[in-house]
Parts: sequence; C-alpha cells; structure tokens
Amino acid sequence: RSKSRYQSSTGKQSQPLAKNDSESQNGFHKMWTLLPVLLICVPLIYILWSGIQGGTSSRRDAEILQEFRARMEKLKNTYQSQDPRLWRKARVSLEKRLNSSHVHLEPAILLLTAGQEAEKALRCLSNEIANAFASSQNATTISIDGVDKAVLDSDLVKLEVDTELS
Repeated sequence: RSKSRYQSSTGKQSQPLAKNDSESQNGFHKMWTLLPVLLICVPLIYILWSGIQGGTSSRRDAEILQEFRARMEKLKNTYQSQDPRLWRKARVSLEKRLNSSHVHLEPAILLLTAGQEAEKALRCLSNEIANAFASSQNATTISIDGVDKAVLDSDLVKLEVDTELS
C-alpha cells in the first residue's frame, strides 16, 4: 500500500513537471526570438533619436553662427578703420567657441589694446564684440577696467577679477 501510494504520488508530481518543462522551453524560445528583435530595435531607435536631436541642435548651432557672423559684419562696417586682422582673429577665435560641441564654463576672453587717444573707440568696439558674442549664447558680459586696477595690490586685483568672473 505504501509503495503504491508513493508511486501514485510520484506519478502525479511528474505530470506537472512535464508541463512546466514545455512551458519553460516555450518561454526560452520566445526569449531567444525576442532578443534579436531587441538587439536590432534598440540601436535603431537610438540612432533615429540622436539623428533627430542632432539635426535640431545642428540647425540651431548654424542659426547662432549665422547671427554672430551678421553682427560681426555689421560691426566691421561700423568700425571700418580697424585692421582687417582684428576682425579675422576675433571672428576665428569666437567662432571656434561657438562651433565647439561642449559647454564652456570659463569665460571667452579677447585682449584688445590701443593707444590712449583711441581708448574710447576701443572701449565701444570691445563692448560691441562682447555683446555680439554674448547675445548669440544668451549670456551676459562684464567689463573690467585695467586702468583702475593698476594701482591696487595684485592679489587683491586677482581676487576682484575672479569674483567678477564668477
């Protein structure tokens, strides 16, 4: 009796296992069918999404660059007596910043010099160039007057400049 009970309970247990084996094999086959689909779809979606995002950002970058160039051309026409090398160097230097794919945390700096008789013109010109660049970046400009700082302690001046740039 005990032997037949053992056999009958064993037989009953083996049936559900056989059913589970076929279900697990079926699930296994489904997983292996789904895996190649995922391996194809995920990279495809990524490529398409980055293409859409890249197209939008590259269009915006081109608009920013075009706007900056137009403003620089207007300045060049306003300040016609300036050396053509000034315009070329300023444009190339600042366009490199505009074309860069990463965000700059440090300021863009152009150092312009002039004789004392041209101080006012230089101040206007430098402000205009800074504004042209800053407006294309939705940024602000600051102006640091070196003449006022020349008589101060150099450590104090460095601290003030760092504070203003921050």
